[in-house]
Formats: sequence, C-alpha cells, structure tokens
Amino acid sequence: MKMLLIVFRQSMVEHIHALLKEYDVTAFTELHNVAGRGETGPNVQFFLSPGTNCVIFTAVAEPLAYRLIDGFTRLKAEQGMRQQDDVFSLHVFVLPCEQAV
Repeated sequence: MKMLLIVFRQSMVEHIHALLKEYDVTAFTELHNVAGRGETGPNVQFFLSPGTNCVIFTAVAEPLAYRLIDGFTRLKAEQGMRQQDDVFSLHVFVLPCEQAV
C-alpha cells in the first residue's frame, strides 16, 4: 500500500477531484487553506484565497498509486501548458503505508 500526499492550489480542487473519481478513489482526507512556501513561492493565508493550497492524503494499493501518478503527471503537463508561469503548483509525494489499526 502507498500513501499519496497531493499538494495543489485551491483553484485546482475540481480538477483533482475529477482525477480521483476517474480512478475510483473514494477514500481520502482533504485539508484546505494550507500555508507554505515552495518552488512556486509563498502562498497567501487568507480564507479560500486562490493562492492557498490544499492537501489530500489517500492510501491506495501500489498498482493504483502508480496509475494515479501517471494521471497527475498528465494533468500537470496539460494544465502547465495553459499556465503563463514556468511552474505549475501540483506536487504528488509517495510514502510507504501500512495500516496499523
């Protein structure tokens, strides 16, 4: 099992949900209005600002994790082509995951 940690701009939430639905991911934890600083710079900490981040955690079987990564890679490429900036704010991290309880 793998834990995907998906970090993205609030403005992308519908695209992210659509991708999760496309791959039949129905169980996840979602955090809104997450502040931080990364390669795209700082994000604004105002409630539901378009510059704020969201984080989704989802634990999935390893084969599905890598199919999802391919889907997120495709989404980032498609959306990045529409962005004027060189960096599109979507990051997916993979962590080993073992359910304890």
